[in-house]
Amino acid sequence: MTDTDEAFWNDPVPSTTPEVRAYITLLRPYLLIITSLFVASVIAGYLAGYFNPGIVEQMMGQFEESYGWIADESPLIIMLFIFANNTLNSFIAMLLGVVFGLWPILFILVNGFFIGVVVFDVAREIGILIVLAALIPHGIIELPMIFISAAIGLRLGYLVFLKLSKKMDVNIKQELFQAIRFFIKVIVPLLFIAALIETFITSAIVYLLIS
Repeated sequence: MTDTDEAFWNDPVPSTTPEVRAYITLLRPYLLIITSLFVASVIAGYLAGYFNPGIVEQMMGQFEESYGWIADESPLIIMLFIFANNTLNSFIAMLLGVVFGLWPILFILVNGFFIGVVVFDVAREIGILIVLAALIPHGIIELPMIFISAAIGLRLGYLVFLKLSKKMDVNIKQELFQAIRFFIKVIVPLLFIAALIETFITSAIVYLLIS
């Protein structure tokens, strides 16, 4: 590992440093694209559930089949699973963005559509208030971290395109190091906090509202 590489890993990146703010500034156009795609896909999922109730049963059945087992586990296992799942998916969306940004876009569209279907189904059964209570406490942390991960992936894909098309001389290795370091030092801790909130606070709020 070169001295430059070591500097990337060893330089501390607390969440309040100008470096982090500057990096987020670089991501603004990509965050706008990712956020817009997410909102559009959520609306599409909600409308799909409204006009085609069969898709709700199909998608919820697939979800239950894949993740239904987690409901029988302890809160600690549930929290660790949520954290690991969000972290892994966000990291993959970021890293595979080097393939011209296609994977983070697909990741956001698929997840947004599924959330839209779930929101329609739950709102229909128990009301929009409980849906908001189930999403907002942890979502205000979790969703921005997922959006930022996807935005980083989209930016990496664009930079790879610029390099391959010889429109800009970009150090892709350096960009990857910077992205991974940011992910580890900023995104991972916040995803952990979001998983804690989702498991122990969001669930308690929803339980109280349902009761």
